[in-house]
Amino acid sequence: MPPPATPSESTEAMVRHIDRELLEIKQVIRRCSGDPVAEPKLTGSWMAHLLICSKELLHSLLIDTAQKPQRIEPQA
Repeated sequence: MPPPATPSESTEAMVRHIDRELLEIKQVIRRCSGDPVAEPKLTGSWMAHLLICSKELLHSLLIDTAQKPQRIEPQA
């Protein structure tokens, strides 16, 4: 798997990165479908991955959408 998203990664890049990882995880889960040991472990890993990625993505979105502070110019 690719390394986790970095804070400097754009939100758009993070979404592509997460989507690619989820596709890989879904493929592996499909191959293990019905395995009483592997399937629950992979599903748990998938859910944990989604939670971590969601936190990082939300953080990035908050930064992207935050209003920049406005500079107050002193009046002459």
